[in-house]
Amino acid sequence: MTKASIPQLLHTQVSIRRSGRVVRNVLTQSLISDIKRGRFEKDDEISADEKNWVRLDQHYQLAGYFPTEHSSIPENLSPDIGKRLTELSKMLKDLNR
Repeated sequence: MTKASIPQLLHTQVSIRRSGRVVRNVLTQSLISDIKRGRFEKDDEISADEKNWVRLDQHYQLAGYFPTEHSSIPENLSPDIGKRLTELSKMLKDLNR
């Protein structure tokens, strides 16, 4: 692996905010293991400067560690819902051109 292809950490420590409470000096190397252990939740926020905050489940490097909840389709929907959604998708694409 070349040196250029090895991901470099921009920050060695970050802050995590939950319900207004800030935990400082969290090691970035331990973030993933802390998420897997359940120490951090998807709606906790992360910041390197405590000015700009991002939810953990919306952070481009950490979002994959929070499974998305799939909503089930209610049974009382029209049987042609798939066709209608496809038509709607095409209309939206046409509008964005």
